[in-house]
Amino acid sequence: MRVPTLLALSAASAAALPTTDKIFKRQAAPNAPDAFGLAYTTPPVAANGGAWSAAFARAGAVTAQMNFGGKGQPTGPRPVDGHTQFPAGVTSAATWDRELIYERSRAMGQEFYDLGVHVALAPVTGGPLGRAPRNGRNWEGKHVVKVPFCQISALIRSSGSLPQVGTLTRTQRVRRVTGVLRVSKTPGYRPRQSKSEIFAASIPSYKDHPPRHFLAYEQETSRNLYINKSLGGIPSLPSTGQLPISSNLDDATTHETYLWSFAEAVRAGTAGIMSAYNIVNGTHASANSDALNGLLKAELGFQGFVVSDWGGVWGTQETVVGGNDLDMPGNGFGGILGNFMGPRLEALVANGTVDEARLDDMVHRILTPYFALGQADKALPSVPFNAGSTPQNVTYRLVQKASTVDLVRRIAEDGAVLLKNDGALPLKAPPRIAIIGNDAGPPARGCGATGDACPAGSNWNGTLSDAGGSGYSEPNNLIFPLSAIQQRAAQDLSKVTWVLNDTDIVNAQATAARADVALVFVSAWAAEVYDRDNLDPSGGGNALIEAVAAVNNNTIVVMHIPGPTLVDAWIENPNITAVIAPLLPGEQTGNALVSVLYGDISPSGKLPFTIAKQESDYPPDTITYQTEAENVAPQANFVEGNLIDYKWFDAKNITPRFEFGFGLSYATFEYSNIRKDETFAFDSLAIQKTNEMFIGQQDGESLYDVLLTVNVDIKNTGEVVACEAAQLYVEFPASSGQPVRQLRGFDKIKQAAPGSTTTASFPIRRKDVAT
Repeated sequence: MRVPTLLALSAASAAALPTTDKIFKRQAAPNAPDAFGLAYTTPPVAANGGAWSAAFARAGAVTAQMNFGGKGQPTGPRPVDGHTQFPAGVTSAATWDRELIYERSRAMGQEFYDLGVHVALAPVTGGPLGRAPRNGRNWEGKHVVKVPFCQISALIRSSGSLPQVGTLTRTQRVRRVTGVLRVSKTPGYRPRQSKSEIFAASIPSYKDHPPRHFLAYEQETSRNLYINKSLGGIPSLPSTGQLPISSNLDDATTHETYLWSFAEAVRAGTAGIMSAYNIVNGTHASANSDALNGLLKAELGFQGFVVSDWGGVWGTQETVVGGNDLDMPGNGFGGILGNFMGPRLEALVANGTVDEARLDDMVHRILTPYFALGQADKALPSVPFNAGSTPQNVTYRLVQKASTVDLVRRIAEDGAVLLKNDGALPLKAPPRIAIIGNDAGPPARGCGATGDACPAGSNWNGTLSDAGGSGYSEPNNLIFPLSAIQQRAAQDLSKVTWVLNDTDIVNAQATAARADVALVFVSAWAAEVYDRDNLDPSGGGNALIEAVAAVNNNTIVVMHIPGPTLVDAWIENPNITAVIAPLLPGEQTGNALVSVLYGDISPSGKLPFTIAKQESDYPPDTITYQTEAENVAPQANFVEGNLIDYKWFDAKNITPRFEFGFGLSYATFEYSNIRKDETFAFDSLAIQKTNEMFIGQQDGESLYDVLLTVNVDIKNTGEVVACEAAQLYVEFPASSGQPVRQLRGFDKIKQAAPGSTTTASFPIRRKDVAT
C-alpha cells in the first residue's frame, strides 16, 4: 500500500493562509513584548459549528444582539474539600485500559459538575509529550501517546451529538468516543476556577475542557509568564524581562508528533484549546497565527475557542489577530498577569485596527459549545468556593461517591508496573515485615492547596500520591501504604515495624535486618514551574535502598515516581528481589498496593515511558537553561524531531533498562495466530470532522477511515487470573524517513483465566500509516 502524504492545509484554506514551506520557519523576533514579528493572517471564523450547528446558530443570534464596548470581570471557584484525588495521568496511561480511562474521565467530570464547574483546565493533550525526561509536568499527561493510536476512550465529547450513555453498550461507549489517550482527562485536577473557566460541562456527567498546551510546550524552565513588574510582581513567579523559551521545530515534527493529539481532541468534540506559555518558532504560542489560525482553526477545522494559559498573553492586537479568543485571567489578580483585553481591545476595535467581526467570532466560538453542551438550558449546581479561599476557609461539599473510591483503587491497581520479581512477590504472609522510607507513611500535616507544600525527600511529606502544581488535587481520604499493609498484616498475624525517616540509616538498617522482608519506599518529586534536577529518586532514595539491601536479602523497592527515574545504581543487586512502580496512584494508594503485593490481583501495568540506564541515553539538551543575562530570548531546537522516548532508543540502537510498554505479571501470556482483516470502514467516529487531507483523496474519504484490522490470539499460560496489555507497532519502509517503529494501537485483555484464549484487535486507520 502506498504511504500517503499529509497536506498542511485544506484546499479551501490554502489560498488565505501561509503555505507549508512558510509555516514554522520564522526566527526569534524583537524583544518588545507587543512585537511578535509575525505575518498576520485573517483568523478563520467558525464555519457552521459542525456537529454543533444548532448551537452555532443559537450562539450567532445571541452574538448579534450584543453591543460593542464595556468590560467584564468574571469570577470563579477555587479549592474545595470533599472531592476525590484521582490517579495521575501517567498512572492512568500505565493501565493501558480504555474503559478504566473512560470511567476515570466520566467520574472526574461528574465531580466537577457537582461542584458547579463549567470548565476544567484540561486535559494535557500535546504538551508536554515527554520530550524532556526531567520535565516537571510529564506526570500530568498520558505518555502512552507519545505516538498516536485510534479508538481510545476519551472524555472530550458532546453529549448532545451522540446518544446518552444509557443507550449504548460498554463496547459502543468505548468505540463511539474517539481520540488518543492524551485526549482523556488529566491527572487529579484540582477543582479550581480562576477568573473565567466558564463553559463546557455537559449534562449530567460529561465535561468538556480545553486540551493543553498548544503547541510544543516541553519544559518548565524559562516558560516565563507575562508579569507586570510595575505592579510589584508575584513572589512565587519570576519578575523577569526574559521572553518565554522558543520551541523551534519543523513541519514534519509538528504534524507527526505535536499536532496529532490535538486533531484527535477536535474530532472528539472539544470545546476549547489552551495555548501555551512558550514561543513557537519565534512567535508567542498565544498569538501564533500560523499555529492557531493555520493549523488549528483551518487545517483541523476547530469550531471552539482558544483560551490562553494564565499570563500567557503578552499583547492585544497580536493575540486577537493571531487566533486567541479568550485571555486569562483578564483583569483578574489586579492585572498582575497583564490586562490586554477590555479597554485595550475596545480601543483597537473602535479605531478599526481590529475588525469587529473578529470580536464577534471570539464571542461566537465561546458561546457555541456553551449552548451545544446544554449549559444554557440546565443550570449547574452552585459553586461552593471562590478565588479568595485560603487553607483556613476552604468550603466543603461532599461530591465523592463510594463507586468513585472503588474506581480510583482499580486504576491504581492496574497502573502499578512490576519491574523486577525474583520470586519475592506475591507476598505469602511473611512473619516479620519492615517498612522503610518516609514515602510509606502519612504527611506530618495535610498538604497545602497547591501540592507544592509536600515535596518528596523532606522527611515529613509522606507518601507521594500525586505531584505538584496546578494539576494537583487534595485527597478526600488518603490511605497511605503503611496503614494498608498493617491492616493486611493483622489478618495474617504478621509483625510490622517501620522507620519513616529517610536519613536515619542506622535505624533503617537495624529494623530491616530483623525482618523476613523489607519494603523500601522512595519517590521522585515533580511539579509545575520547575523541571527536575536529575532523574534519581528524591531525598537520598538511592542511598536508602542500598543501605537496606545491604542487610536484608529480601528487599522490595516501591517507587512513587512521575516519569523516567534511574534505577541502575541498585537494580542488579541480588538482595533486591522485586521492584514495583505504582507511579502516582491517587488517594487509594495504600489499598491498591496491598492488592498487588499480596496477589489479590496480578499486576498488569506497563510503562508509558522508557527508563534508561543513564540520563545521557536520552536525547541531549531537551531542557534549555538560559538566563536573561545570557539571552533575553532563549531557544530550544527540537533537533530530535519525531524521535521521542522509545523512538530515540530504537533509532540510536540504545538498550534501555526498561523499555516503553514493559511490565511484568504473575502470569505468562502466549501470542499466536496474528492475522489481518482487510475490511474497509469509513470514519464514523468523529464528532467534529477535521479538514486534514491526503494525496489521492477521493470524495467521502478521510484520514481516519479504517483500512484494516489486525487480530491476535492471546493465551494465559500462567496459573492465575491476569490481564495483559497487548500493543501493536507499525514499521515503515526505511525510505520513508520515519522512526523504526511506532505504536499504533493497544488492547487490554482483562481477567483472563488460566488456559483461556482471548483475541485482541487493532483497527488501523489511514492516518496511522501516513507520513
